[in-house]
Amino acid sequence: MVAVSRLFPLSALCAALALGAQEVPEKPASTEPCKTDIRCRKGACWKAFRAHHAFAWSVQGSLPVRELRDVLDGRTGLGLGAQWYHGNDTGLVRRTRLEWNVFSEGGAVGPTALRTKASNYVLSFDHLWHPGGHDRGFYVLGGLGGVRWFTEQRDGLGLSQRDHTTKLAVSAGAGLRLGRVILEGRYLASSIRDTFDGNLVQGSVALRF
Repeated sequence: MVAVSRLFPLSALCAALALGAQEVPEKPASTEPCKTDIRCRKGACWKAFRAHHAFAWSVQGSLPVRELRDVLDGRTGLGLGAQWYHGNDTGLVRRTRLEWNVFSEGGAVGPTALRTKASNYVLSFDHLWHPGGHDRGFYVLGGLGGVRWFTEQRDGLGLSQRDHTTKLAVSAGAGLRLGRVILEGRYLASSIRDTFDGNLVQGSVALRF
């Protein structure tokens, strides 16, 4: 009996060690998304979009040249525009520009006392190049698009004629971005009829947001 009582604590100790050596099942990994991942943050997609895109409203004045200046009696046009900037930080920015311009009726011109008023819509796809390598400061631009012209002419007898046409528009110019404000001057080459130019010298002020 004494021998058995001595062996019992030893066997109990061995059994405890054997149980402790059994592998404890691993806890399954959590399937919850990481809350610190940028993809989980509210508004992350919008921030990524805004990092490479911007919008602006603009006002512009348009001075007609050549034949259009003559028939409009030198009247200057005023307009509004919307701009969408999409590009990168290498100094080359792409811009989509939409404008609406109105020219008030000019004075009587020629022996028939012809009076002309005009308006147009301009859609241009521009490329802006900043020599500094970023989208601030001075830049030069070139653009290609289209212009939709609307003209109305009436003579001294009260007879009137309305026309509308769509023509190719080529733009070139330079600008300066000062924070959110953008100052720009450009030349727009277009036509109203095959033998009638609709060229404009434009100056614009845009507010970027």
